[in-house]
Amino acid sequence: MKIYLTVCLLISAVLIGGCATGSSGRPAARDLGLIGGAILGAIAGNQIGSGGDGNVIAGAVLGGVLGGVAGESLDQRKEKLEAAEAQRQHDYEQEVQAQQKLEQSIRSLEAQRELDAIARKATTEDVLAAEREAARVESILAAERKAYQASQDRARRIKEAQGRLSQAQQELAELERKNAGLD
Repeated sequence: MKIYLTVCLLISAVLIGGCATGSSGRPAARDLGLIGGAILGAIAGNQIGSGGDGNVIAGAVLGGVLGGVAGESLDQRKEKLEAAEAQRQHDYEQEVQAQQKLEQSIRSLEAQRELDAIARKATTEDVLAAEREAARVESILAAERKAYQASQDRARRIKEAQGRLSQAQQELAELERKNAGLD
């Protein structure tokens, strides 16, 4: 009878606890505390006094309640820690974004400062000299690009001619074999 009663109490504890799972997919500490407390309370109730059904039931109920309360406390503490970690992560990401904006602002200010320095010192003759030099370098670049493209075209044509030559040599060798009666 005592084993039957203990089993019934355990099943009731599981059903009452709802077998809820925590965020990790594992049972919540409240439920584990409730079940564990009920088991330990039933065992303790069986050992106290005459070990009657009343003692077992009282021990299981008291153990279940105390275990559930302790487990709920652990669940709440875990939730607080997870929330604090999420807040720290959010704060870190905000700090990284702020740092990136600051670095971009610094680069922009440095570029503007460089332009301002050139603007203060540059004369019309300096501008004309810079434009002439840019045009000269662009002209050299255009000539180099044209020469490179021409060399690439020559290389492509050579590869095509080699392919045609190889094909023709194979066909000629096959024709010579046929004419010699080897095929």
